[in-house]
Amino acid sequence: MKKLLFLATLLLALTSLQAQNRNNTVQSGNENQAAIEQSGRNNTANQLQSGDRNKAVIQQTNAVGNTVNLKQSGNDNSAGISQTSGAKNNLVNVEQAGNKNQVSSLQAGAEGNKTNLTQTGDANTISVQQLGAGVRGNEINVSQAGNKNQAGISQSGNVVGNKINIGQTGNRNSAAVEQAGDNISGNTINIGQSGDQNAATVSQAQSAQNNLINISQAGDQNTAAVGQQRTKGTVVNISQGGNLNAASVSQQDATSTVVDINQGGNKNTAKVEQVKTSASEVTIDQAGDKNTAGVLQENTTQSSAVIVQPGKSNTATAVQSGARLSSTVIKQSGNYNTAKTFQTGVNNQSNILQSGNKNTVTVKQTGN
Repeated sequence: MKKLLFLATLLLALTSLQAQNRNNTVQSGNENQAAIEQSGRNNTANQLQSGDRNKAVIQQTNAVGNTVNLKQSGNDNSAGISQTSGAKNNLVNVEQAGNKNQVSSLQAGAEGNKTNLTQTGDANTISVQQLGAGVRGNEINVSQAGNKNQAGISQSGNVVGNKINIGQTGNRNSAAVEQAGDNISGNTINIGQSGDQNAATVSQAQSAQNNLINISQAGDQNTAAVGQQRTKGTVVNISQGGNLNAASVSQQDATSTVVDINQGGNKNTAKVEQVKTSASEVTIDQAGDKNTAGVLQENTTQSSAVIVQPGKSNTATAVQSGARLSSTVIKQSGNYNTAKTFQTGVNNQSNILQSGNKNTVTVKQTGN
């Protein structure tokens, strides 16, 4: 009888020990605030604040096995971490060094996620939101070294195996990534901006699979925008090394498409629009100043468009509507040249090469 009573007491003690949440909070400075609320089990919260008027809030409600490490040094920084019901085995590391930085992270139903958020500078903002129904295995790394940078990430339901890296070194840069539901899987997004006032946005709506998006902007006031819906195996690379460049890509119902945009000059504009494409490929390379390139492919199947402009103030337009197995190549190496191609039908090909100045070519091809 005594042995049974001893075993029951030991089992009760072990159960109580397993259900314990752990908190470690250290503050040095003046007027700092820390609030911790943990109502699940096996959750850990570690907070370290040094400076003045910093605020930290960690809330883990009915969460299981989550760990939050929060470190703030400086003045007037704020961090809010919330992992609500259904969140399991998530790891959040937040480190802020500077003044007036803000971090907010919400994970509701997320499982097995790893989030590292680092900010060094002043008045930077990071917002991360991962919601339920299978958001798991994701890794998010954000590093902002500058002032007044903004990074926003939102991943909703059934997002599996994604990896997001955002690094911004400069001032007033903004990066936004949003991935919706219905099995967005295996995506990799890398955004790097090392200049001032650059803006990069990525949005993948329904059923995007195996996508790779790389955006790198090393100058000032560059903008890059990518939108994708129901894509599969899509690769998008945008690199802008100058100033005041603009690149935009929008793909709907695309399958195995590849888009590559490289602008190494100033005030260049590149725009790609593909609607219901299949195995399409677009390459735009502009190394001069004030060049404009546009590619529109509608209802295409295995169509391709290549535009190369290393000069200044050149304009190239490639439109393939209803084109199947069609291709367009435009290369202009001079200045103030204009080339336009319009193709409808099947198996059309257009090759334009201009190496002088102020040349103009317009090509229209229809038929089968």
